Amino acid sequence: MEPSSSALSSTANLVKTIVGAGTLAIPYSFKSDGVLVGVLLTLLAAVTSGLGLFVLSKCSKTLINPRNSSFFTLCMLTYPTLAPIFDLAMIVQCFGVGLSYLVLIGDLFPGLFGGERNYWVIASTAIIIPLCLVKKLDQLKYSSILGLFALAYISILVFSHFVFELAKGELTEVLKNDVSWWKIHDFKGLLSTFSIIIFAYTGSMNLFPMINELKDNSMGNITLVINNSISLSTALFLIVGLSGYLTFGNSTLGNLILNYDPNSVWIIIGKFCLGSMLILSFPLLFQPLRVAVNNVIIWIEITFGNADPEEDPQVSEYTRASDLRPISMTVEDPTQSNNALEAASYDAQDRLLPNGTFGNGSIESQDNSNNERGTMAVPTDNEHHAPFVRSRFYLITALLLISMYTLALSVESFALVLSLVGATGSTSISFTIPGLLGYKLIGSDSLAVGKMIPPRDRFYKRCSLFLIFYGLSVMFLSLYITLFNNSDEA
Repeated sequence: MEPSSSALSSTANLVKTIVGAGTLAIPYSFKSDGVLVGVLLTLLAAVTSGLGLFVLSKCSKTLINPRNSSFFTLCMLTYPTLAPIFDLAMIVQCFGVGLSYLVLIGDLFPGLFGGERNYWVIASTAIIIPLCLVKKLDQLKYSSILGLFALAYISILVFSHFVFELAKGELTEVLKNDVSWWKIHDFKGLLSTFSIIIFAYTGSMNLFPMINELKDNSMGNITLVINNSISLSTALFLIVGLSGYLTFGNSTLGNLILNYDPNSVWIIIGKFCLGSMLILSFPLLFQPLRVAVNNVIIWIEITFGNADPEEDPQVSEYTRASDLRPISMTVEDPTQSNNALEAASYDAQDRLLPNGTFGNGSIESQDNSNNERGTMAVPTDNEHHAPFVRSRFYLITALLLISMYTLALSVESFALVLSLVGATGSTSISFTIPGLLGYKLIGSDSLAVGKMIPPRDRFYKRCSLFLIFYGLSVMFLSLYITLFNNSDEA
């Protein structure tokens, strides 16, 4: 399919991926952190999450065709033995969050319309299954826009309630005695609530599909989409976080909607919007989940299976990918460069490689709108992840939906599981993995053609290194706090 996504629709999809039900937990983090520290931590999460997205987009530009970009493609070129681990992090993140959405759907709708919890969970399949069967992220743009309208209503509801209560003078005591303006209110909950904020900003699972489907996927346009998405998400988080905390102070609950009068018509509409937003957000998580599961299957077939590459096109594409080595960091003698470039166009069996793709991870110097410098060989020019055969696409979809719905119907609380997902999956795909890929890839195309790494790329490599240590630090501290608090409560 031809790329057809606009910057506006891509921004809508990315914002909807980032901003979900976690928005209503942001005020609770302000309760522990206080206003000043809460705002600073939100801005820190915004900058670091945006940096992770930017580093991933820079990595995509080291490919001959940037529309081939995916976590799997880049991992197979840089850390092929770790590729399944990277995809497992994606699976944990998307499966865990999608599962929590189904549980929340079952908790919300019975209070609005009556009926059994399980009935509403099953009823959600009428909308979720058709949306999960679409094959392009851009086809979800209209459902994303509807979800954004629902989110806008909830944000306006929280902000307007704060303004009206403030105007009536009913928040004087709360603002004076309950709100911590400059100090941290709860040091023990500081790291725990920071993981909530980081979890809320997770959106990298849909970055590569967005890049691949953008009609204009130049670095400038991608940066515009990322900046707009992070800015809009941050504005929503701060509006909801501050308005909710300043309204209820120390009484702020983990799900802000529960602080309001359940009999209010406006709150009932808000709960309906929240439930609708969950249903419309689920397919945005399901898309990368299905791709990650398919990637793991292909990796297993390549590594341990006996599949015949000539019979299975998926294995054929990525058997060649698994043989590619990272970029060779050598500088050729200028007097031999022409001969070397001519020789590089053939593989070990003297076969001309298609579309100028070089064997063994060599570099081709190109000048086009999508890649201004040297580019790395990639396994295929027309796929951005391990290709699906039709039967496998529907089989993976069916198995994932059945397993998620079965768990959602049988288990009612995922508080600890969701905390662990946020501490491991979110930090891995938002910081650690982008840092590993960026440190290996950014600037390597310049070295491969005998040029010095530009100062800007050297800066981005240092940023990538920072993301690795930042992600690991947040992961281990969040895991420790989550498990420590849970053991104390037990």
